[in-house]
Amino acid sequence: MSVSDEAEDLKRDTELDEVDGEQEEENNTEAPEPSEPRASKWKPDFELVNFEASNALLYRLYIQGDYVGCKSLIGEMLEQSSNQSEYAFYMRGVIARSEGELEDALNWFNKALALSPNSTTYLINIGRVYFLLGNHTQAVDYLEKAIKANPNDPKAYYWLARSIYHLETDLFNPCEKARDLLMQAPSLNNSVELIVFLAKLMSELNDTTAAIQAYERALQLEPENLDVMFKMGMLYLRNNNEDPAFAMFGKALSYDTAHQQSILAAGSIMQVHGDHDVALNKYRVAADACDYNGCLWNNIGVCLLAKGRLAQAHSCLKKASFICPLDYKINYNLGLVHHAMGLYCSALHFLKAASELKRDDAQIIGAMAVVLSNMNDANNARRAYQKSISVDPKAQVILNYAIFEYRQKNRDVARDALTHFKTVSSMAGGCRKDLLSKADQLDDALLSTPRDEEAA
Repeated sequence: MSVSDEAEDLKRDTELDEVDGEQEEENNTEAPEPSEPRASKWKPDFELVNFEASNALLYRLYIQGDYVGCKSLIGEMLEQSSNQSEYAFYMRGVIARSEGELEDALNWFNKALALSPNSTTYLINIGRVYFLLGNHTQAVDYLEKAIKANPNDPKAYYWLARSIYHLETDLFNPCEKARDLLMQAPSLNNSVELIVFLAKLMSELNDTTAAIQAYERALQLEPENLDVMFKMGMLYLRNNNEDPAFAMFGKALSYDTAHQQSILAAGSIMQVHGDHDVALNKYRVAADACDYNGCLWNNIGVCLLAKGRLAQAHSCLKKASFICPLDYKINYNLGLVHHAMGLYCSALHFLKAASELKRDDAQIIGAMAVVLSNMNDANNARRAYQKSISVDPKAQVILNYAIFEYRQKNRDVARDALTHFKTVSSMAGGCRKDLLSKADQLDDALLSTPRDEEAA
């Protein structure tokens, strides 16, 4: 080999070494840099669905009252999840319950419960639907399961107590058992709902002091709760404590001058004391807020009747009867108005309707006796008086019976009835002055001889 050939081979080897060096330098410089992720050629055969966004949208549609949109979205969610969406089942049940479709609501809640068997929310809602269906035994079963799953849920205790309260059984007193259950609730002192229902149970068990204490605790938690104020005032009123009752109604009206229940209760106290004009002014405020109230128009009619405005009283009571046709008090007052107008047949018709709505009411039967007496039906009037006195011996009815027998020339029976009146009125701690005045007049008439009366 010549020198020129060796030089060319050396040059070629040097060039190859330089190329290899450059490639190694490129590899060394690129190695520390992070490599870009390569696009994967594999794609999943399913699509991920964001159910949290769908749940939020569903809730938003529900609180807006768009039930049609809710049902459409629920259908899409169930289709996308292959019927595995708990929230969709739950909200569909809530919508069905609010629409009165209780059987459908029960079906939807059961589907949600199948996906989450220990969910307290679903157990409570199923028990609540059974309660609304009147199946209180089944409601108790599910609500007891809810309490076992979560002993600190106040809603479970509330609905279980209500279900027990409506049980028809002779094995125990449902009211007492419901009270005992609420007393064991861990969150009793912090739940207004539980406290108010407990106060109702205490009131029915004639434990007035405990009921008032419960209402006071509820007002401590919610000082502006008008319903609690009204219920507390009514509790005072039922126990003949008018002053604290009127103060409680006034407190409720100080927060809301148009609170209808408080206006009606305060107005009724004014009517009892003869302040009919003041009561009518109160009722006018309530009528401006909502005139479709049977109790309101009934009270207005009674006020007008007391003021002698019979035609206006009749009009108001007829409107009240149209709104609440099955209210016995309205029919009773219509009977009194027709009697005051001299329309005895119409009066007897309305009083008979009132007695059908509330059987064996001494006051209604006594009013029927007065009407029958004015219709000269002495036999039926006597039977009505005797029936009323046997049911509940009221002083006014007994005095009317004594006057009736005196007019029928039955002086001995009238004297016995007058003695009975005096006994009942003394046991009741007295009665109205006008009744005592009439009793004294009848007593004087009975002391006189029949000849003296004929001579007079």
